[in-house]
Amino acid sequence: MFADNLNSVVEMLGEDYHFDAVAYSNIYEQVENYDLVLIAPQIGYMLKRLQESLPDKLVLQIPTATFASYDAIGAIKFIQSEIENYNKEKKEEQVKKCHCCKKSNKRILSIVLSTNRAQTRIYYRVYDKSTIIDQQTIIKESLDMNDLYDIIDTVLLKHHIIDVIGIATPGIIKDNQHLRSSIDGSNQDIKNEFEKKYHIDVFIYNNANAAVVGFSLEHEEYKNIIFHSQPFGFGVGGQGILVNGQVITGKEGIAGEVRFFLRRMQLSDDCQQLAWSQAGVKELVIKSLLPSISLIGPDAIALYSPMTPDTLEIEKGLLSFVPKEFIPTFYSIKEPWYYMLDGITKLCDEHLNEKVKIKGES
Repeated sequence: MFADNLNSVVEMLGEDYHFDAVAYSNIYEQVENYDLVLIAPQIGYMLKRLQESLPDKLVLQIPTATFASYDAIGAIKFIQSEIENYNKEKKEEQVKKCHCCKKSNKRILSIVLSTNRAQTRIYYRVYDKSTIIDQQTIIKESLDMNDLYDIIDTVLLKHHIIDVIGIATPGIIKDNQHLRSSIDGSNQDIKNEFEKKYHIDVFIYNNANAAVVGFSLEHEEYKNIIFHSQPFGFGVGGQGILVNGQVITGKEGIAGEVRFFLRRMQLSDDCQQLAWSQAGVKELVIKSLLPSISLIGPDAIALYSPMTPDTLEIEKGLLSFVPKEFIPTFYSIKEPWYYMLDGITKLCDEHLNEKVKIKGES
């Protein structure tokens, strides 16, 4: 009834909002279709847990007086105020979290592609001599190559000169050039297509590998790191692996592709079914990390897993298999794209420096 009341009011006000009532038991399966989650006061005790497990969403508790009186206009004002504050805080965090290229003298366009079952998010930044001069987040229902062309065209119109374009994307990347499992379902050589069109160096990298590089910039004390990403609603995650300060990509870029072994582990249910409960995701994360810990022995694990924000739960689960002295230091990651942007930018800078070095030697 409250949702219906809100929809009537926003229609009258001409606001572009739509509200649906969803049972709490179905929230994780439904939430991808929404930008904002409002919970009733009677389940306010779940607010913190939902905010931790849904870091990409703004989660709010409806004020008790507003809900009790069915004050739809008051609720709309509350929502608008909270959205404004949320967007302001996000922009401030973006600037604070930059750790890359502190000495670079190049102009770099860094792009991160992040997908879930409901939408694709494109994050990009333009760095000029280590200073962020432009940054945007673009949300699409799906993504094709034209979206990337539009971003690059827009950036070049605004800033004219770009020394290198870096793209961090899901999928297997071969020789930092080819997108083997591309964003629109076909295999495409993005590097050569973009370089032919723009005559600018293009550098392609797996986004989990970029994330582990970005995390290492913030934590220089570690030389062996796993960045494990278990996106919301996905039964299988992926890993970026750093060993002795070097990213391990493996033959043909296969390193960190958890999907090739996870489904053959002893799991209590199908991976996709496990993805919709917190206990299930905990099991997926532990079984994904166990082989990597055993083979690599990392100093630290950066864990992006919205459904399991309490890393102590994961550590306790791992203790069933691995003695305490071998358990790495865990870090819970709320926003992985910060690290992906830092990582791809750092890699682009190294790529340019290597080209200069090779040119000088020749």
